Amino acid sequence: MNDAALLRLPNGLADAEDASVQAMFEILDARIRVISSSVSLLRQWSMLYAAFRVRPAAADITVAVGCPDDGDHPQPGEAAVIVGDLVQRWTGEEPLFPPLWVPPLDRWLYLHGTAVGRAGQAVLLLSEPSAGQTLLTVAMLARGAWLLADEIVPLDPEDLLVAPFPKALLLDRQALGLLGIDVAHPALTPFRTRAGEVEWRAEPQLLLGGRASRVAADAGALVFLESSGADGRPRLAPLARREALERLCAQLHRVPARFQAGMEALVRLCARAPTYTFAPGSP
Repeated sequence: MNDAALLRLPNGLADAEDASVQAMFEILDARIRVISSSVSLLRQWSMLYAAFRVRPAAADITVAVGCPDDGDHPQPGEAAVIVGDLVQRWTGEEPLFPPLWVPPLDRWLYLHGTAVGRAGQAVLLLSEPSAGQTLLTVAMLARGAWLLADEIVPLDPEDLLVAPFPKALLLDRQALGLLGIDVAHPALTPFRTRAGEVEWRAEPQLLLGGRASRVAADAGALVFLESSGADGRPRLAPLARREALERLCAQLHRVPARFQAGMEALVRLCARAPTYTFAPGSP
């Protein structure tokens, strides 16, 4: 970070350069340096994005956080994102980390869902987190599928390839049972949810080994998850292209920076990949 950028940081954040904790991440070919006065905040990000940690180097993006050391959630005005000489005060409208809303990360299309597959082909399971996609994904992994991305699926708008996004997996006891993984596995980090239940986080490569892909894949099919019917049976049905496009737009994590190009990419994706709805049925 240069001196000119430091002079334009929000009040109190210029001191973040002297903070005791820093880390470097590489996400979708962008190098991101985090400077934080909150050890717990940086620990949280380092656990969720452990697969992205790299050695210190020149940064494309700098995230400076000036919240108190015991703060896990910075408030608007306590953070800024620096790209070159441009400083953007964080307003709280977008997730602070990773800063997907700034260049060069804003060139990607981000979808809510999971990407699994093998042999260079990916199936996109698209839904909000509460639709049961994690359990379905884990069931597929237990049967030999590879994991590319979970929660956020990055799509290249030019070649329509799905990029690997190995954010730490969130697993409950039932999911671990499907995978045949003991809760004492060294890759698992346990924590207690606000509801008082115990769940685990794990870096995909450490937990799944060769089943966690680090190679981009072609989007071979789009599957939109739906709630199960009264009979609890799984149902797979083809989806018309126009309705698939509407549903795909609804699963965008954020509005594309280049809106027209982004929409054209989604149209091409729906024209190329078969689309379905799927009700997983009872667990």
